[in-house]
Amino acid sequence: MWALGPFGFGAPLGLLALIGLPIIWLIIRSLPPRPGAITFPPIDILRTVPKTEETPAKAPPWLAVFRALLLGLIIIGLSGPVLNPPNVSDQRPLLIVVDNGWTAAPLWSQTIEEARRATASNPPSVTIIFTAPQKPNLVNNDVMTPERAAARLAGAVPVPLLANHTDAASRVARLPKGQRIIWFSDNVGRPGTADLAAALANLGELTIRVIASPAVAITRVEATSEGYNVGILGARGAKSSGLLAGTDARGRVIADAPVNVDITGVKLPVETALTRDIAALRFNDARSAGGVFLLDAFDRRVRTGLVASRQDDQPLLSDAHYLEEALTPFTELSRGEIETLSTSGLDVILLPDTGTLPLRDVDALTAFVEKGGILVRFSGPKIVASGQDQLVPASLSSQPRVLRGALAWESASRIGSFDRSGPFAGLTIPPDAQVSQVATFKPPSQTDASVPAPQMWARLSDGSPLVSAAPMGRGWTVLFHTTAGPAWSDVAFSGLQVSMLRRVLARAGSSVIPAKAIAPTAPLKPVLILDGFGTIRAPEQGDGAIEPGSIANIKPSARHPPGIYEGGGSRLILQASGPDLVLPPIPTLPGVARMNAAQDGPIALGPWLLSLGLALLAIDVLLALVVSGALGWRTILPKARKAVSVSFAAGLAVSALMPFDAAIAQSLQTPSQRTNPAGVSLAYIKTSDPSTDARARAGLEGLSRVLAARTSVEPGPVIGVDPESQDLALYPLLYWLLPDRPTETNPASARALDRYMKSGGVIFVDTRGAGRDTAVARAITRAALRGIEAPPLEVVPEGHVLTKSFYILRGFPGRFQNAQLWVETQASASASANDGVSPLIVGNGDWASAWANAQSSLNFGGMSTVSSNTEIAARVGVNIVLYALTGNYKADQVHFETLLKRLTPRANGNVQLDRGIPDREPPR
Repeated sequence: MWALGPFGFGAPLGLLALIGLPIIWLIIRSLPPRPGAITFPPIDILRTVPKTEETPAKAPPWLAVFRALLLGLIIIGLSGPVLNPPNVSDQRPLLIVVDNGWTAAPLWSQTIEEARRATASNPPSVTIIFTAPQKPNLVNNDVMTPERAAARLAGAVPVPLLANHTDAASRVARLPKGQRIIWFSDNVGRPGTADLAAALANLGELTIRVIASPAVAITRVEATSEGYNVGILGARGAKSSGLLAGTDARGRVIADAPVNVDITGVKLPVETALTRDIAALRFNDARSAGGVFLLDAFDRRVRTGLVASRQDDQPLLSDAHYLEEALTPFTELSRGEIETLSTSGLDVILLPDTGTLPLRDVDALTAFVEKGGILVRFSGPKIVASGQDQLVPASLSSQPRVLRGALAWESASRIGSFDRSGPFAGLTIPPDAQVSQVATFKPPSQTDASVPAPQMWARLSDGSPLVSAAPMGRGWTVLFHTTAGPAWSDVAFSGLQVSMLRRVLARAGSSVIPAKAIAPTAPLKPVLILDGFGTIRAPEQGDGAIEPGSIANIKPSARHPPGIYEGGGSRLILQASGPDLVLPPIPTLPGVARMNAAQDGPIALGPWLLSLGLALLAIDVLLALVVSGALGWRTILPKARKAVSVSFAAGLAVSALMPFDAAIAQSLQTPSQRTNPAGVSLAYIKTSDPSTDARARAGLEGLSRVLAARTSVEPGPVIGVDPESQDLALYPLLYWLLPDRPTETNPASARALDRYMKSGGVIFVDTRGAGRDTAVARAITRAALRGIEAPPLEVVPEGHVLTKSFYILRGFPGRFQNAQLWVETQASASASANDGVSPLIVGNGDWASAWANAQSSLNFGGMSTVSSNTEIAARVGVNIVLYALTGNYKADQVHFETLLKRLTPRANGNVQLDRGIPDREPPR
């Protein structure tokens, strides 16, 4: 690379051709344009005219300048010009610092690409420091070659933690001085940011490249009767609005709503019946761990018990009937006796009007409330007559207060107000909700002064209590001072009672003590973990268990990443963000150079200059034809008009004579739009790499030939699909050949592929990882599947349908003999709605390269037919296509006898299964 200011040349010797421009100029000037030829009839007369010497005219100066210019552009374009070339003259060691916390995840691919370009300046050595905490086996400051550093960067992924600039500053201080330093910052300031900048500047020349992160974090979630109250915080540069979605454990959206980023909180309305299915909240297809909030047990649907008999003789007069009708749509309601309900793990028990309770029922309900349950009681003649002083907020008077009648004030029967700090705050009071009688408390002189006064959640207009509550242990006792039915009030008919009960249920759902407050007796092991991109995955090596003694002060770390931990009957959820999270921009760092957008990196100018030179060359040809008289506008325009008129008239005639049917419409489609109505078209997912797409197309074309010759499948033309813009439901199988570099799937395509898998489609991802470095292959796969809720995978087990959907196979070789396939685990597949078929198949064998050379012919001569990897790879492809088309058809025992006939006795007496023999004869 040879640099000249902001320009560089990859092939500087090619510029020597510019020396020949003066000679080319002279040649162009001396060669005039070809003279026009005019036919003159009496040519014989002119032959008798004596010949005289003619001096050809020179080419016009403008034509010579034009041609010299286009030749110069072509020469310069071939010399590999580069804008902002790498500084190859700087031979100082290079230090690259990368903010790799979850705040950098949304623009991670851009960060890594720029960091990899920085290594192209060919420094003598490269050192890479990641600022977020790493697992012990990944923390190192090794000095690497530029090639190894580029590979290390390609395999790097963000972690689900925040950058720790203080720790990074201590590691930087141990490095030698005299280095060239580039800090790729996510523009989020952390404690110690200034210290890290000072430590880096002390080592050498520091340049900071700020890549503003659009990260958004969910800081808090509160369950309400209407859904969830969510706190959302965005970094500088983040979108001010987006979509907040609640998803289940498989990533399916249960409820969503557009929201504005506001730290004061937004609302996600969710029906109570659906809250038990929501496992996580996500903001805008979260591309970072901070945008995902995992829900704990207190966000599930509340389970409620109703103390009542199974049968109501007169339901319209039964309090239990009105409670059951009001709450059945919003909770899991069970009827039963007190002794049974109190030990059933419920959250709320509803107890209509009852007299004096037996001692065993009092003990059972007391234990239920003290463990965290909520007991909701309703007044009536029985509870008032008994003068209850147990399991009520305060002792009751033995006589109810009558609010309607000749001696009662009419206004006293109306509901007055709700406590602003209580659960009913904000509810609208309907005018027809009136009360005729209420239970009252004993006067203060008749009660124990040491007992705290109950909380009044609702009052009548004269101040009489309507709903009171008191804490007991970890739970609550709540008393409605009127009946649940119409005996004492009209509240049951107004709809207000439903709203009030739903608010009480919401308080029950959010008051269940989280596992963090329960002292476990055994270590909590990680069950599900969040990665830096916000994807829920299985734990990896190095994710450790949390000891019981450290739970009180536990925070996410490299050893304990955000996720779900369980053990000893307890559960703990570590979130990537919390209510105290702040995302300020990095402060102004004096004396630190900033790399602006115009200096993003080297830009190759060669293709642009060559394209411009070739375009000028085409114009030169046209000008030469015009100057020579071989081409003129006066002759072109009449002929062009005549040709257009004839073509238009012919088209009208054909349209009038031939009907426009579906067959003609299909013939007018492009190959990418045509499908085979009698069969199925194999399709591949387009990538940003044309060579990868060409390889995928060639492979599927070879596999189509094999399918057409050996099976009853009649494949149509191979089609490349763009998930973002095309309907994927037309294809039962999508082949996805991953490119050579990590390329993130855009959110729209990820959503489309996710919907495709959840609606019954099968995606076959070919990572080609068997021929790559393990870290690079893992990074490529993770980048491609980011944003797609992939099911848990396992290596294809013995006896899986893929081993017998057409051929009986024991392995899955492709281009590489040691290739492997992964499918959805049997436990996950059996619980899914896809009939046990894995929606995702992942392999590393580069099968497309083998399929491209596959032969459609087949000899049934036994083991001699399976000696070629290409042949076995073709059979693997046939099995995968048949698996996508027929599903679990071969998983049952219908073919047991047929499979037994394939068992061939060997000379040693053992029975073995032939490898690669078709499960049925080809139809052709």
